[in-house]
Amino acid sequence: MRRAITIALLSTCVATGFAILATHSNNTLVAVGGVLLGGALLAGIALIIFRLGPQSQPDRAQEARAREEFDRTGRWPADDERS
Repeated sequence: MRRAITIALLSTCVATGFAILATHSNNTLVAVGGVLLGGALLAGIALIIFRLGPQSQPDRAQEARAREEFDRTGRWPADDERS
């Protein structure tokens, strides 16, 4: 639900920004349209970064366990799986 609301708000900002830029020649309104488009772009990029960031945590934990195993036994765990 929250994701749908976020996408709807970003889409509304983009559509409004394009509509303002396409229909008005007043410098103030053109600036407002640019700000809406730029803000939506920045918010979209931030959402993507925050969404992708936590995905690397399991990989880091697995790497830490592999390093501990290597320190303890002298063999990398992946070497055992390939044999």
